[in-house]
Amino acid sequence: MAAEQRYVVSVWRARLLLRRATRDTPPESRRWTLAPNTHEETQVLLSRLARMGEFQALKDVPYVYETRAPYARKGMAREDEILMEAQPFAALSHATAMAFHDLTDDFPQDIHLILPSNTRTTLLPPGIKPTEWDEQTTAVGHTPRSLFKKPIHWHRLIAGSSEVGTDEYRPHGYPVRVTTPERTLIDALHHPEWCGGFSQALQAWVHARDTLDLDRLVDTVEAFGVNILRQRAGFIMEELNLHHPVLDEWALLAKRGGSSRLVGGAPFREQFSERWKLSINAPVGLLAEARS
Repeated sequence: MAAEQRYVVSVWRARLLLRRATRDTPPESRRWTLAPNTHEETQVLLSRLARMGEFQALKDVPYVYETRAPYARKGMAREDEILMEAQPFAALSHATAMAFHDLTDDFPQDIHLILPSNTRTTLLPPGIKPTEWDEQTTAVGHTPRSLFKKPIHWHRLIAGSSEVGTDEYRPHGYPVRVTTPERTLIDALHHPEWCGGFSQALQAWVHARDTLDLDRLVDTVEAFGVNILRQRAGFIMEELNLHHPVLDEWALLAKRGGSSRLVGGAPFREQFSERWKLSINAPVGLLAEARS
C-alpha cells in the first residue's frame, strides 16, 4: 500500500494484494504461508488488524478500511480513493469530474459518479491487471449515500455510456477512474443540472477550449449515437471557433424536433440556429467573449 500511496483498502483489493504479494515474495521472506482464498477470510484478517490498531473501518463506507500503520501512512485518505474502493467500476463524473480536470472554479459540495449500465461490464477495477482478475474474483460494489458529510449521486446511464470516455488518472499515486475532459464536457451539455447549471457547463467548455483533443471529443459524441448531442456539441464548437471536418456532416443530420433545444430542461426561445436546427434557449454570450 505504501508503494502505491494508498491510505485505504477494500476487502476485495486486500485479497488481490495478498495474492500478488504471495506470488512475488519468496516463502522464507513472508510472515504468512497462504493468501486468503475468500473475501470472508480476508475480512477476518482485516478485522484482526483493525483490533491491533493497524487499520480502522470507515464508518460511512462498508468493507473499506483506512490504514493507521505509521510505516504505510504519509498523508490523508481522499474522497476519490475511498470511492474507487467502495465501487471499483464507477467513474467520477459531471461536476466532480469538472473539478478534477480544473474545468471549473467552483468547489462542488456534492459528489457525482457514473455506474456501468449492467453487471457485465468489461471494465476492471483501477490498478488491477487482467491476469489478476477472474470469475472467482468478484468485487462487491457499494454505493454509499454520503462521504465526509457530502451527498453522493450515483448515475446509471444509457446502455454502454458508462464505459465511453473514461480513463485512469494518478494525480496522487493511486489510480482513479474519471470521465475524460471531452466526455465531461458532453455530459455537462446533456445534464447541466448535475454540473452546477448551464452557465457552469459553458464555462467548462471555455476553460477547455485550448486543450481539447477534438478527435477524442468527436469520437466520444459519436459513441453515444444521439443526434441532439451532435447538435449541441457542434453548435458550441463552432461558437468557440473549434473546427473539425465532421461538423458539416453533423449539421446535415440535424433536425427540428421537440428536443431540439440547447438546454433540454428549459423552454423554447425564439433565438434559433438554422444550421444546427436548435433553439438557443440560454445565454451564450460567454462563448462569444472567449472567441474574441
